[in-house]
Amino acid sequence: MAEKLAINGGEKAVTMNYPLWPQVEKEDIDAVVAALNKVKEDTRYLTAAGGGGPLKDFEEDFAKFLGVEHVILTNSGTAALHIGIMAAGVQAGDEVIVSPYTWGQTVGPILHQNGIPVFADIDPKSYNLDPQSVESKITPYTKAIVVVHLYGHPTDMDPIMEIADKHGIKVVEDCAQADGAIYKGRRVGSLGHVGCFSVGDGKNIVGGEGGAMATNDRHIFEKGVLMGLHPAVQEPTLTDPVLRNYIDNLGYTYRIHPLAAVIVRNQLKHIDEWNGVRRENATYLSKGLGGVPGVRPPYVSPDVKHVFHQYSPSYFGEELGGLPKGKFIEALQAEGVRLFAYVKVPIYLRRRHQEHHFFYGKGCPWSCGHAAREVVYRKGDCPVAEERCEKRELNMSIPMVPSRELFDQIIEAFRKVTRNADQIKRD
Repeated sequence: MAEKLAINGGEKAVTMNYPLWPQVEKEDIDAVVAALNKVKEDTRYLTAAGGGGPLKDFEEDFAKFLGVEHVILTNSGTAALHIGIMAAGVQAGDEVIVSPYTWGQTVGPILHQNGIPVFADIDPKSYNLDPQSVESKITPYTKAIVVVHLYGHPTDMDPIMEIADKHGIKVVEDCAQADGAIYKGRRVGSLGHVGCFSVGDGKNIVGGEGGAMATNDRHIFEKGVLMGLHPAVQEPTLTDPVLRNYIDNLGYTYRIHPLAAVIVRNQLKHIDEWNGVRRENATYLSKGLGGVPGVRPPYVSPDVKHVFHQYSPSYFGEELGGLPKGKFIEALQAEGVRLFAYVKVPIYLRRRHQEHHFFYGKGCPWSCGHAAREVVYRKGDCPVAEERCEKRELNMSIPMVPSRELFDQIIEAFRKVTRNADQIKRD
């Protein structure tokens, strides 16, 4: 008798619970309690307007970890990207090349700076920006490139930096999903002109909420301080006499909470170990899914250390009789697999970009007086990204802790669905 899929009333293949992430250990709790006790003598452990204290401690540790000169802690990865893009010199009407295959907040800070996103296509293996497509999108109005180390796999940075150097433009790294990832022996975030991180919900280290901007460029660092931090930090930090003229309280309140800095500083010492566990788990899953019809494990370049913020295989429904991707995902979800589609629609095909309808209104920034040309987004602009969203995209949040029994159940769920694909209704 044929086995019945869970979507049709059968037993689920995955019966184990997924481990929670983030996990709070006793040492994290102890560090927070110790910080709160210090508030009696040093209020910087509770209020961060003036910087210093636990913020400075983590900024110094993170700078050393990355191998950079300067770090600014922020209250989110989005805030880090915003001040990073501004500090890289993006102004109203400037064009910024970026991936269409990413979380929307990679692109949002470009718009917050009144810049105009120009989308380049992705590499079909790594899902990161394709350098050839990037170069084809450069115009006289291009000010910066924002690269995304998506899912924790580093972008191929050498050709990106060569392109940027040739054209005199800045590179901003979105490392929100790649805390601790390595490209050719160097940490992501130290490869471009600016690196931007997140330590918020679900990331590889979690402070509750928070982010960081990293750079080796003192001028970029000071511009970030001027835009994102309190005058009490600007005054003792800024050395550029031109920037000092603009010390004021008109910037953004982007500082991190001190207790978040305490937590993530404590976690930083574990990140390489935790990322190693993620790689081991991903390798185990990839081995188990190898040869499963309709599924290809994610690619890992030989010159990187992937940190697997997400595990993202690819789907080939043509191997399962043309079974639609959505139906495949629904069947696996019914089996208990936490499978989903992440990007779903390339960013330039979403409503705000199609209608040029951002929060500023009146078509800004696309139709502001500083836009040098009309930028229109059309289906077919980035065919690799479009195909991935429509046909190939599969994502799983990979448990950080070792759990071979859970992974065996996940692998069996994939096998069960693929060998019984004919049971899935396709209407």
